[in-house]
Amino acid sequence: MAPPTRDAIMTALEAVNDPHVPVSLRRMGMLREIEIADDGVVEVQLCIPCLGCPGVAMLHAKVRDAVMALPGVADVVVREGWHLTWSRDMIDPDVRDLMRANGIQV
Repeated sequence: MAPPTRDAIMTALEAVNDPHVPVSLRRMGMLREIEIADDGVVEVQLCIPCLGCPGVAMLHAKVRDAVMALPGVADVVVREGWHLTWSRDMIDPDVRDLMRANGIQV
């Protein structure tokens, strides 16, 4: 079986929300890289905004579960890109507006 496409993985990951705001990791600017090997191993790199984020293990599990559910995936490796810089400018503009409307300052 062929590995999934990047689009299929991105669609699956839309169901994985930030632990604090009910929007996808992509819309929060936290989803950075997806690599798909010919053998079906998928590597997902996340940019975690908070160094001491208590939700990292939960995010790993949710990302792994979402991608593993796709046909052709043999394994999923989730990595934090601690070397990456995250800023509020990476949040989709409509999400920033939603957050502000709900009292979350960004």
